[in-house]
Amino acid sequence: MPGQYRYDYRHRKLRAAVALVVARGDAYCARCGGWIHPSEGFDLDHNDEDRTKYLGPSHVRCNRATSGRRKQEQIRRWAL
Repeated sequence: MPGQYRYDYRHRKLRAAVALVVARGDAYCARCGGWIHPSEGFDLDHNDEDRTKYLGPSHVRCNRATSGRRKQEQIRRWAL
């Protein structure tokens, strides 16, 4: 699928395990700490500094909002 990340077997297996926790209603967002409703979409969130490490489940909006903020921070840092 265009625009989709291609994740390896390890990631897909871990995401499937986390999906069971979300489906039970026992998941909280690694970014904001809020409850993730079982019917909500979620992302298996990566560590911002080391993408080989995972933070856990995050709301889609919380996880994807970090990408834009990081880009803006990098732009500001280099615009001295």
